[in-house]
Amino acid sequence: MTRSTDAPSARALLGRDAETAALDRFLATSARTGGACRVVGEPGIGKSALLDHAAARAAADGWQVLRGSGFEYEADLTYAGLHQLMLPAFPTLADLPAPHGGVLSTALGIEAGPPPRRLVVTTALLSWFGLLGRRGPLLLVVDDVQWLDRASALALSRVARRLSGLPVALLTAQRSGSESFLDERTDTLTLGPLDDADAARLLRSRAAPLHPATRRRVILEAGGNPLALVELPRALTSEEERAGDRLPVVLRLTDRLRTMFAARVEALPRPTRHLLLLAALNGRDGAPLVPTLAAAAADLAPAEEQGLVRVERDQRLVFRHPLTRAATVELATPAERRAAHRHLAELATDPSLRAVHRGEAALGYDEDAAAALQEAGRVAVSRGDVVQAVARMVRAAELTAEPRERARRLAEAAYLGANFSGSLDGAHALLEEARRAAPDAVHTLGAAAAAAAHLLNSDGDIDTAHRMLVAALAHADPRSTDPAVEAAVTTLMAVCTFGGRAALWEELDRTVARFSTVLPRALVLGARTFGDPARSTPAMLAELDALVEQIGSDTNPVRILQVGLAGHYVDRLPRAAVERVVDDARRGGAVAAGANGLILLAVDAYHTGRWTEAVALAQECAEWCRENGYPTLEWGALHVSLLVAAARGDRQRLRDAHERAHRWAVPRRAYAVRTFTSGTEALAALASGRHEDAYALLTSVAPPGDFPDHDQLGVWSLLDLVEAAVGTGRVGEARAHVEAATALGLPRVSPRLAFQCRAGRAMTADARTYRAAFEDVVDDPGASAWPFHLARVELAFGDRLRQDRELRRARVRLERAVELFARLDATPWLDRARTSLRSTGRTVRRAAAAPDALTPQEREIARLAASGLTNRQIGSRLCLSPRTVGGHLYRVFPKLGISTRAALRDALTERERERATTSAAPRDDAAYGVS
Repeated sequence: MTRSTDAPSARALLGRDAETAALDRFLATSARTGGACRVVGEPGIGKSALLDHAAARAAADGWQVLRGSGFEYEADLTYAGLHQLMLPAFPTLADLPAPHGGVLSTALGIEAGPPPRRLVVTTALLSWFGLLGRRGPLLLVVDDVQWLDRASALALSRVARRLSGLPVALLTAQRSGSESFLDERTDTLTLGPLDDADAARLLRSRAAPLHPATRRRVILEAGGNPLALVELPRALTSEEERAGDRLPVVLRLTDRLRTMFAARVEALPRPTRHLLLLAALNGRDGAPLVPTLAAAAADLAPAEEQGLVRVERDQRLVFRHPLTRAATVELATPAERRAAHRHLAELATDPSLRAVHRGEAALGYDEDAAAALQEAGRVAVSRGDVVQAVARMVRAAELTAEPRERARRLAEAAYLGANFSGSLDGAHALLEEARRAAPDAVHTLGAAAAAAAHLLNSDGDIDTAHRMLVAALAHADPRSTDPAVEAAVTTLMAVCTFGGRAALWEELDRTVARFSTVLPRALVLGARTFGDPARSTPAMLAELDALVEQIGSDTNPVRILQVGLAGHYVDRLPRAAVERVVDDARRGGAVAAGANGLILLAVDAYHTGRWTEAVALAQECAEWCRENGYPTLEWGALHVSLLVAAARGDRQRLRDAHERAHRWAVPRRAYAVRTFTSGTEALAALASGRHEDAYALLTSVAPPGDFPDHDQLGVWSLLDLVEAAVGTGRVGEARAHVEAATALGLPRVSPRLAFQCRAGRAMTADARTYRAAFEDVVDDPGASAWPFHLARVELAFGDRLRQDRELRRARVRLERAVELFARLDATPWLDRARTSLRSTGRTVRRAAAAPDALTPQEREIARLAASGLTNRQIGSRLCLSPRTVGGHLYRVFPKLGISTRAALRDALTERERERATTSAAPRDDAAYGVS
């Protein structure tokens, strides 16, 4: 016999690390003392893959490997399984003693003769295995034991109990619930389902790209079964199904899965199958069926006895495996399914659920059912389930006979798919279907909104999308309550955002004014607070504050994003609500909505100094956009990453991204992308002290003192322009810019913009007033909310003091700047601050100090506060104002991990203990960045 050479190479099995390790240990032990192990699990769970792994590992280690399998059609053939298993070793029978070789030759059908007794066969097999074992360890692998013929099963069973001392391992696999020929004391490895994370990884590696909602459905209905994860996507026959728009109530099974899971359902009595069908089509809640199931307990009993379902204490029915649910639906005829849906529609108390079942029960066109489904789709949006809404709209269109109405419903579904659910391919297919249904309907407002959303998000065709929307809106009734008006205006605002040109925004302003009475207030406000934040009035901001508060518990992603975008440039983010949208997208919900939410969260994290979080959110958004084909939206995510890269001095990343941005944006006239890359280039120039370059880049958009209409960059880069102007000696221009911002009312827009205006006044103050102006900024406890800008102000203050030879005071400011820049890992800024600090005569300063290290002044203030002194008493003792003392304590508390003065004493005691331990350790001179 030759060793097995066709075993697959051993490879990592996804989610099976523990199981493969257990088999590796089994092989290592069996090579010395022999042994048997069985692998048990449901069909498709990966038993054969685990056997393949063991066989490949054994072959690689020099084992002899013999493999066999039970076959249902050979279950009645005596010793058929043993014959298959040992066939490669038949040439060695001649080496056995005459009685044993003859017995096995007869039993396996090689020679004619009377059937040998079972005990004799067992003895002969052990002799044969012993002979083979002397040539090297032997692995016997038997799959599908549940179909092994009885004679082979009994022979291997007796042998398995007598392998001790032989270098022979018997490894078998069988389905859960089937009879095993091995002793109950045999080692058993039970395979459970893959967890959701491993299931998602397997699905991504083996299936064509799927919309996240479709991927979520596949994972849910596969129930962690690897075979189902591979097979279920193959049953998705259309682009709309893969895009999540036309998914059936229960996913269809392939022939392979149907063979595995349908037989036991098919054998049930007809009344039992009817109950299972109702439960399968009723969804996962099951509440409407509770009375029906309670009244039909006897009919349900056969399914419970077979272990296919279980009834919970609240009388809800649960399928033990999702594929049994799918098999139940597969086995029903179309007429049976429609009848079941009609029954469920009668039982349903929720109007939306009733509409869904009515829609599934309908045969042919049914306008009443279509209208109810359309309304159910809009309710689904309000409840946060845009993916479900698209599916309901599509089904409503299928039931619609009138071509233009059918086209309108398809267009509404396409708009939601393109702008929110993340189904661009599906949206395109739906738009094509709408054109075929009513060629003259392509100019309707709904079709224009859907087509423009698709154009913007896929090709980035700014001008075509703008013209299409403006033309369609021009013919719409300004009093119309058609949802297409809101859809068109929302899309037009997105087009203007990426177009970045005043003329585009002006058309939006006129359109919003015309439809202001029928549009949501968040959308009306957002046209100004997002489109032209510098001109946000106090009345607008007050109304927006109220909307932010109201949206807190809302589940409608459309409304949440409208409020979120309205607050984007004026620092009013409904964080919790936006996080809900993002979390839903992570679970397979509305991906495009989630991507927009990620951008909002990433920008907020950037402004507040949580840069690691900002980059992670931006990268997650970019991955979603690439995976789902949203190249335009990806630039919003990339902008946040580039801001951090600019501040951290990653010049190569900036160069590569900017070249790519200009190649993409210029042909499409997406000038906002180009404008924002100028802002990041300017920030990078400031970081390295190239003030002239920064000034040129920023003033290429608008001159100092000018905030053009719809200039979003000017609000974000207010302090950048001031710093660039001061750094190039243009203090008068910088001062004019701050005055213009103040006159425009930017300090009233948000605390962050108020801080920047005050910082700008400090940077442009004269020699007599700059100290007080700077102290007013840096000692404000609220300033720590924006650590990057605060660090830059501390650096500017320290440099002014250093130039005036006030070295002691300068060190305090520069040490603070070093600390803040170090926390942010803003390397070029940190280098500038360290250089300035060295010039003050500071000789020993840890560059890699812990992010929460206290400055000497903070430590002294904390010590005095811990002793019970008030801020006023501490200020009197240290010659500081009470406000300055409060500012220092505001920064001390998070460093010490506390929130009250009462906890100061214990926190300081613990800190001193840590410092004593650290000082006793050998000093690492390489960690000291200032010599």
